Amino acid sequence: MSLTDKRSIFQVLGCLIKNPRLLKETQYNLNKDDFPEQFHKLIFAAITNLCADEVEDLDYIMIDSFLSNYDVQYKIFNDNNGIDYIIEATEAASLRNFNFNYNRVKKFTLLRTLESSGFDIRDIYDKDLVDPKEHEAMQEKFDAMSLEDITKEIDRKFLKIKESFLQEYGSHGQQAGKGMKDLKKELRKAPALGAPLVSKILTTIARGARLKKLYMRSAPTGVGKTRFSLGDATNLAVDKIYDWNKEEWVSNGTKEPALFVTTELEMDEIQTMMISFVSGVNEDTILDGTYTDEEEKVIDEAIDIIEKSPLWIEHLPDFDINDVERKIEDYVLNHGVKFVFFDYIHTSLKLLAQLAQESKGMKLREDNVLLMFVDRLKQLCNRLGVFIFTATQVSGDFKNVKDADQSLLRGAKAMADKIDFGVIARVPAKADLESIKDILKSGFYKEPNVVFDIYKNRRGKFVRVKLWSYADLGTCRTEDLFVTNSDYEPLPVEATIIELFDEEEIVEIEETNEEDTKNATNELNF
Repeated sequence: MSLTDKRSIFQVLGCLIKNPRLLKETQYNLNKDDFPEQFHKLIFAAITNLCADEVEDLDYIMIDSFLSNYDVQYKIFNDNNGIDYIIEATEAASLRNFNFNYNRVKKFTLLRTLESSGFDIRDIYDKDLVDPKEHEAMQEKFDAMSLEDITKEIDRKFLKIKESFLQEYGSHGQQAGKGMKDLKKELRKAPALGAPLVSKILTTIARGARLKKLYMRSAPTGVGKTRFSLGDATNLAVDKIYDWNKEEWVSNGTKEPALFVTTELEMDEIQTMMISFVSGVNEDTILDGTYTDEEEKVIDEAIDIIEKSPLWIEHLPDFDINDVERKIEDYVLNHGVKFVFFDYIHTSLKLLAQLAQESKGMKLREDNVLLMFVDRLKQLCNRLGVFIFTATQVSGDFKNVKDADQSLLRGAKAMADKIDFGVIARVPAKADLESIKDILKSGFYKEPNVVFDIYKNRRGKFVRVKLWSYADLGTCRTEDLFVTNSDYEPLPVEATIIELFDEEEIVEIEETNEEDTKNATNELNF
């Protein structure tokens, strides 16, 4: 047996000739690899080329005429009685059964792709089976499987292999005290901190961007969810930004591989914001092209820095959970990404369709869908060992609250149960500003235009606190001002500056420290 179904290919090609518009349907994605035999490839190529020329009514005459322009291909077409094949396929084609035959063709394409990549597919489809009963049982099982079922089966196999070699990937147990002494030494040497965020005080509160953790920042429309996330993503990936007060480039202390996933904004919209963050030049100035010569010089250098940085953008306008997982895993495996920023969580038609299929048609409320999405993101953090920062909208009740918390999350308050760090960003109300007027009277701080209410903080001692800041949305930069508790009393929370080094730098620093220690000892003994 070969990994192909000529009857389904016959039906698919016949349907395409009958209704070429099927090629433009977004749910269908046919290509030349779906037709392993050269003869079928030629017919498919003729159909797609004629459709590209806006031909809507196809027949064997048009296809024959098209292929007659290519001597080698036309000979193959005639050697296989191409005209008779097309006439028979068109007459026999059932448009009502196109979806079935399309999926069957794609399933065999997937099997051929897996086999050529070295995967053992015999548990799914064993083409070498001889026994009729075994073949019938296998065929029945294969017919019942969807494309997703096949990929899940492969994933399960690969997962077993990964768990065999990477214990930390799956769940495992141990005696409680095992490794505690080493853990103590590690924490003594390097505190449990992650990579730096734009806000140095938020870095203190959240203990930085920590791997295997899921952070979520929620905000009303227009407050700056995307710009805050873009600032944090860019801040992690570039090694310096321009300081217009000092009129010089200043070190960021980090250059970590980061990915920003956008669902609504186009690439160029993301890029101009990144340029603004690195250069410190207002985005409107860049969009209008009204920058000075000095600003243009800084902008050009900012672009050079971004081009050399491990920073990526991915646009997913219509997505489901599997799309998000595949994209993130792709960047982790192929680009070494450790920090992921998913623009913001919301439902999409594709996401709803996926979950409806997985739930066997059971209707799911929006809160169930969002909760399942956040849960899968958290699982992804643990499985890939990455940090994910995402965002959500808040409900309309935010305007008159004193303490913003998970009760304001739009769609599903239970999302807060799955995250490691939760914060709500909002514009301070008049009552807020009135409550901090004594702090502002000191003259040390400018008036804040955004307040971050921290309502969840696993492994952090600061919770139910407010970080008052000044956000420059034009550059995606945020300036820390001060921290208060929920009663607006100031709290002494210091900024944390984190510098990350690569392994070569660490070795060099350790060697330098050893030499310094040796010299100091010699001097002391002398």
